[in-house]
Amino acid sequence: MMNNAIENTKYTVMKTIKPFVTLALLAVVNAPSLAATVANETNTKIEEITQMLQENPEVVDNLHQSLMAFIAQQQGIVTTLQRYQPHVNSAAHSAFGAMDDPQLTIINVTDYNCPYCKKLDRELEKLAKAYPQIKVVNIYTPLKEYNGPLEYNTASYALNVWRNMPDSYQQVHDLLVANPRMHSERTMKAIAEKTGTQSQLVQSKVSDELLERNQQFFSDLGLRGTPALVINDQIIPGYLPYPELEKVLKAQLNPS
Repeated sequence: MMNNAIENTKYTVMKTIKPFVTLALLAVVNAPSLAATVANETNTKIEEITQMLQENPEVVDNLHQSLMAFIAQQQGIVTTLQRYQPHVNSAAHSAFGAMDDPQLTIINVTDYNCPYCKKLDRELEKLAKAYPQIKVVNIYTPLKEYNGPLEYNTASYALNVWRNMPDSYQQVHDLLVANPRMHSERTMKAIAEKTGTQSQLVQSKVSDELLERNQQFFSDLGLRGTPALVINDQIIPGYLPYPELEKVLKAQLNPS
């Protein structure tokens, strides 16, 4: 029972502490000047973390190691994002929102065969309409279609349309997202016929190279699945409903 309690405490602490790693470390060594400048909500969380550590000193060593590993990981993320900045900013990626001078760019690592990606795509489109100062860049990673029987896949098809028939892209994208199941040659051909984009159902060296680089980006960030959002240097794995997504956005647009 004691081991379970310790593990539950470690889980609770880590779940709460990640967004406040630096503040929590300073709180443990009593940094009142910093605590006085942060929001009340953050102060409360710091006090809770400090109390949990004081009441459960047996978790401090493991937690310290986890925090150090987390900070090192964050530093690695920043370095990786800097290295991939020219790739992410390439006009070859489909994007929407404030295309010219965005206040904030959201990187959307997505897959047309991922049901939660499709749900998140709809939320992001709503978000971009509500906040016209943001830009969303789609980084397609067709994880379920690699080594498939076709020379093209949903992502390469969409990128071909984006590059060669931009006026048809939104309709193609919407139809790809609308299908709740896995795409196949049949579904892609049906979409292409409906949108007049049959000529884009081909293998393209440009699209293949872009997708290969996307896969490297995915791996170098340590991602394990889609969807995933990257906002500044924060990675948000998985689906977020609109209220939570908006909360994250507001925190990034108006940091305290």
